[in-house]
Amino acid sequence: MPQTSLVLSALFCASVAFASAQKPNILFITMDDMNWDSMGSYGSPVEDITPHMDSLAAQGMRFHHAFVQSSTCAPSRNVLHTGRYPHVSGMHGFYSVKFPHNTVPEYLREAGYFTGVVQKVPDSTPTNDFDRYWHYHKSLPTQRGSTPVEYAKAFEAMVTGAKVEGKPFYAVINVIDPHLPFYNGPMMREQSDIWDQTSPSRVYSPDEVPVPGFLHGHPAFAQEVADYYSTVRRGDDCVGAVLDVLRQHGLEDDTIIIFLSDHGMSMPFAKSTLYPAGVRTPWIVVWPGVAEPGYLDAEHMISAIDYMPTILDIIGAPVSEELEGRSIVPLIRGEQQADRNRVFVQLNENPNATVRPIRGIYTRDFVYIFNPWSNGDRIATMEARWYRSWQTMKELAGRDPLFAERFDFLKYRTTEELYAYSVDPDALNNLIDNPHYRAIADQLRGEMESWMDRTDDYVLPAFLDRENSEALEAFFQHHQAIAHERAKDTEWKRTNNHHGSTAGHSKYYDPNQ
Repeated sequence: MPQTSLVLSALFCASVAFASAQKPNILFITMDDMNWDSMGSYGSPVEDITPHMDSLAAQGMRFHHAFVQSSTCAPSRNVLHTGRYPHVSGMHGFYSVKFPHNTVPEYLREAGYFTGVVQKVPDSTPTNDFDRYWHYHKSLPTQRGSTPVEYAKAFEAMVTGAKVEGKPFYAVINVIDPHLPFYNGPMMREQSDIWDQTSPSRVYSPDEVPVPGFLHGHPAFAQEVADYYSTVRRGDDCVGAVLDVLRQHGLEDDTIIIFLSDHGMSMPFAKSTLYPAGVRTPWIVVWPGVAEPGYLDAEHMISAIDYMPTILDIIGAPVSEELEGRSIVPLIRGEQQADRNRVFVQLNENPNATVRPIRGIYTRDFVYIFNPWSNGDRIATMEARWYRSWQTMKELAGRDPLFAERFDFLKYRTTEELYAYSVDPDALNNLIDNPHYRAIADQLRGEMESWMDRTDDYVLPAFLDRENSEALEAFFQHHQAIAHERAKDTEWKRTNNHHGSTAGHSKYYDPNQ
């Protein structure tokens, strides 16, 4: 750590004293389905891809080993605002839960904040309990709601509302790019009037972008990858519009900015998986006078479970012992934290209530993954099955043995996986049966068992019986039946619990029932 740590600590103490009289604004910006390494400041090979996001990295600090807990939207985002793992909160999939504790916006409102959210309203918290929200559906007829102009308008209204009420704001700005449909994709080209109105400031061609290694760099994916990066650029334009509003109001010195992505890109082996391209995230903190500009923390591992304790720490609220995560404020100040060398990740089910529980543990070098649903016949029902890249991979599998093997693995997996992702970042070489890595696998199994036991994870019985195929099948059938019953009792559409809007979820689901 630089020798400026003492100075930073002093500045932090001064900022805390100031905050006791004037709490800082908090601007939380998220991207939707953006890979951690798609940003220039995180090593993107694509030229000039994210100038506004990179400006945040220059103003603040970044974390190299940052993760989300889940690689699907609602379960991932709910961890941020509940401070609980999905299996603890009950937010396994895309439905509402009875959540008996305060969420981040509720705590902040009690602390005198004006709270608001733009986009991804039903996915942000179990309660959707913000003062104000702006929601544009991401279907094509209203895709123009994803433009920088709309984000600027919404954030302007939020800042104005906070000023009128004389309160600091907690603004959650969820940029829905680069979620599908990608700019320039087939559906967008069919809607040329919308396509023209939602153009990014730069459009990329296939020869300007590399195809990810987990897709073996095959040129058949190049156009879709180019469309993805063009959509990343449009998302960056939206971030720029929000930052412009902050500057226009002269609030840069009074606002803490936290930036991350909810999970990885909409491609096979990324979103809806626990591979590195699914759960790693960029994580930037801009805190004037506290976070050292341009600093990279390449040592400590953090994850979404740490977000809520961090926010409570920033505003001086007590941090409940029930929260699994820890505040990263000491790291933002440039200090050290012990036991920052493990992160636990998970999936439970997909939007159609299809159960596919997966658990994973990351260290700085390895990831161990447990798939209790994998029996050699059952197919992973990840969202990638609805993407162009899935169909491309399927077509390649019909004529290329490499892709045939890769496609089969994508669909069926195996009960256990182990990857040395620090040297195999695309998770191509499963080491679980390699005797040279047996000790590492056993160590990670032991740590996962302890974590599952400590957090009362419903998957623990399956993990303990992981070598018993009959026990695993009984476990799977039991929990699939629970999901199907819940789906029958739930109107499978999004209707807001509190505000009477179509922006939210439907009925509550009590995870204890």
